[in-house]
Amino acid sequence: MTQEELMQDLAYARSLAEEGRHAPLLGGSYLLFWGILNAAAFTAHWAMLTERLPYEGSSFAILWGGYGAVAALGMTVLGVRSRQKPGRTAIGGRSERAIWTGAALALCALVFGSLARMVADQDPAAPNAIFGAAFTIYGAALFGVSALSEQAWMKAFAWLSLLAGAVLCLFANAPWAYLLAAGGSLLVLAIPGVVLLRREPATLA
Repeated sequence: MTQEELMQDLAYARSLAEEGRHAPLLGGSYLLFWGILNAAAFTAHWAMLTERLPYEGSSFAILWGGYGAVAALGMTVLGVRSRQKPGRTAIGGRSERAIWTGAALALCALVFGSLARMVADQDPAAPNAIFGAAFTIYGAALFGVSALSEQAWMKAFAWLSLLAGAVLCLFANAPWAYLLAAGGSLLVLAIPGVVLLRREPATLA
């Protein structure tokens, strides 16, 4: 962090203290991005599974390879965007980043393990185990961010995410689970993302 960025954050914190409110969280753009990206990929996967979209043997690999490429590009762009926002050193913002970073690492371990099992055991259903666990991780992260940032409204989305995780664990191998995961991504990621984006500081007042 440069001295100019630090001074901006200090000035921003002072203005918030004078107004008697907490610094807005800065993760809204990430939640919106992942909610939409997940929903699109899950819907496409469901459409290919149910033959509503034509596919060949490599179609799923292309879909998820493209997903990874879009995710990498999106995170790079969002990282640049977030660095331009004031308030990144506020306790709420730092807690938010730490919690979601931990959640992302947990998801990466889950995906790696499931894909490795698919290859090792020749089990095409192995990745279906990702759904339920992913939504429980989302729920835990939302609970943590809600508590540390005193954003009580986020707890409702955390509970919804945990409920979606339980249902997806129960029906992990059903094709319609991909549609449920798509809708769940929009509900528990994209919608909170929009709310947080509306509250973000555009520039330093």
